[in-house]
Amino acid sequence: MYCQNRISYRVQEGDSLYKLAKQFHTTVTELILLNSGVNPYNLQTGMRLTICPGEGYVDENESKPSEGNTNKPTKTPVGGIVIIPGTTTQPENNMGVDLRQRMRMAWLNHITLVKFYLISFFENLSGQNAWKDAVYKNAEEILAIFAQYYPASAMQRFRKLFMEHLRLTDEVAAGLKADPAFSGAAMENWYINAEEIASFLSRQTPAYNETELRKMFYDHLDMERQQMEAYLDGDYETDIEIYLRSQQNMIELADFLTSGLLAR
Repeated sequence: MYCQNRISYRVQEGDSLYKLAKQFHTTVTELILLNSGVNPYNLQTGMRLTICPGEGYVDENESKPSEGNTNKPTKTPVGGIVIIPGTTTQPENNMGVDLRQRMRMAWLNHITLVKFYLISFFENLSGQNAWKDAVYKNAEEILAIFAQYYPASAMQRFRKLFMEHLRLTDEVAAGLKADPAFSGAAMENWYINAEEIASFLSRQTPAYNETELRKMFYDHLDMERQQMEAYLDGDYETDIEIYLRSQQNMIELADFLTSGLLAR
């Protein structure tokens, strides 16, 4: 994403994404978006993170550039922080940057909200209906992005397919909760629905390669299913590891979808 004051930060002992988010007036989600593949639960001392400080952040170590040398970074590398020269060049126009950011956030929120909902469902928690409502609200946010590019008639079809995906996710979760070896019709229909969504989107946006898009959706379902199976089996480490990989999958999917819409 575009950032005027992008910083390269060297991780210090005791750092966490939550701590850095507070320090630089940003959010954990923003840090994950800027550092694809980072494991938020295993930051290594010395590793480099890219950070876009939020409004109100002030570096106490800021110093003025030397006269006659305006090309040098405007901050000294104290405490692991270095301003990256040349990062004020915007790679896309404002519309493209905004769309890419909205798309990434929407799909990352999708997998996060679904995960919390499924855990509440598996554990019979009282808040499961609230999480389910949040999942459906997020679905409408995703649909709203595409509604800027697709006609109303196409959006009716897309909404129907998306809501069917969520309904089938419920059925698959219920099946796995009752029987860890569940492989009923809902599981098959879940993947058929993904094929239908990929086919629909590729017809609406010629820049989408249907085969590639179908694979991305299949990967998403595979990882969601594997997370459910691991959680129900009590293998929480595997559950977390797959969830972290699914974040990268969602970023790649979001960027793929954004590029196709911008090419329209």
